[in-house]
Amino acid sequence: MAGAIPSSSTYEDEAAPLGDINVTPLVDVTLVLLIVFMITVPAIVGMAPVKVDLPESTDIPAEIEPTPLVFTLKRGEAGAVELYLNERLVDEAAIRRHFQELGPDEAADQDVSLSAGKGLLWDDVVEVIDLLRSLGVDKLKLNTRHVEVR
Repeated sequence: MAGAIPSSSTYEDEAAPLGDINVTPLVDVTLVLLIVFMITVPAIVGMAPVKVDLPESTDIPAEIEPTPLVFTLKRGEAGAVELYLNERLVDEAAIRRHFQELGPDEAADQDVSLSAGKGLLWDDVVEVIDLLRSLGVDKLKLNTRHVEVR
């Protein structure tokens, strides 16, 4: 009972057209292009802001939103506690003058945030909060850094 062993390759198999398309190289190239665009587009967009010279109008007054006030409290090089307003070193008198210029109604609506260094005493932070409350600030944000619980 001898049987014929088929050969591993026949002429008919080699001449038949490929039925499957290999898409792996296409997917690889597409992913590489996607990654290149994801990296380069934000850099290009951020470097070349579109500048537009807007026309001026006197018919309708523009509503100007108040600039948020960012207070930063940190310990200085000499060891004293320093207070910064929008990255500018200020003292209590300058803060009082600023809020007097705003007026009581605008001070209540003013967006104010306070960041305090980790090594400061809570008493120093409370003094600034009390000062801002006495000047009419109703809304105060205390900035913290989010930490994942492990």
